[in-house]
Formats: sequence, structure tokens, C-alpha cells
Amino acid sequence: MYQKVSKEIILIFVMTTLLTVLSSVVQLSYAQSNTDLENAMLNIHNNERATVGVPPLTWSSSLAADSQSWANHLTTLGLVCNEQRCDATPHGAKNENIASGVADLYTPEEFAQLWADEKAKYNAGQRSGPGIGHYTAMVWKNTQEIGCGFASSGQMDFLVCRYNPPGNLPGQTPY
Repeated sequence: MYQKVSKEIILIFVMTTLLTVLSSVVQLSYAQSNTDLENAMLNIHNNERATVGVPPLTWSSSLAADSQSWANHLTTLGLVCNEQRCDATPHGAKNENIASGVADLYTPEEFAQLWADEKAKYNAGQRSGPGIGHYTAMVWKNTQEIGCGFASSGQMDFLVCRYNPPGNLPGQTPY
């Protein structure tokens, strides 16, 4: 009887240890629900679009899945922020905006609002440029759909939004 109990206790101990180690290694999804993220991103983008008179965007589940996949991938790269700067965040597609920063410093809504705030640097007729490319992607007149994803590595947070059709095209203006 003692051998049976000992084996069961050892098995429970081994399984608990294994699950603890795995949970510390595997990145779990971020706590914000898809509906909350969808509503927030559509509101921020469509408010900016209404201001300049372009049609509102609709949500694309496939763009959101792609964006979430890239945001999750970014959490695996070991990127970090320190007091001076954050590591450069690589793009996964030409039709995307990415925001990244110290974990828990900004909400997804605040990241997107930083993109919208680039409007202050925009001069009519610009396609893109330093400090305005996120904004012009948000308000690009021919863009119809958006999908976003948000993930955290514990060190850095990543917001990725992808657009269809893409904006910031050479020889064109946003609106």
C-alpha cells in the first residue's frame, strides 16, 4: 500500500512541476477580449476617418488573426525596453501598423491614439513620412478593413493592426 501511495504522490509531484515549468515558458494570450479590442480599434480609427471625411472601416477576422499571430510571434523574439529606448520591432507585412513599449505602460487604445496623434505632424498631400505613417495608414481613403492583435511578452507589449487594401502607396495621398 505504501508503494502505491508513494508512486501516486511522486506522479502528482512530477505533473505539478511539469505544468509549472511549462506555464512559465509558454506565452498565454493577453487578457483583453477580442470584442473589446475590435470595438476600441474600430472606434479610434473610424473617429479619425470621420474627421477627414473617409468611409468607416469594418472588422476583418482574417486580418485580426494574422495580426494576433504576428503580435504573438513578436513576444518570442526577446525584445526589451530599457530607460533609454526599446529594441526595434520588426514588421511582418507591408499593410500594418505596429506599436510596442514597456509592458503594461500603454493600453491598446492608448497605442492606437498615439498613431492618431501623428495628425499634428501631417501636412496636406503627404503620403507618408517620419512621424506620420501610422496616421496616414489609419485614414487611407481606399482602405476598407482592419484587424488587430495585442500580445505581451511580460517585458514588452505589442499592438499590430493590418489593413486591406493597404495604404501609404507611392504617388497617392491618404484622402
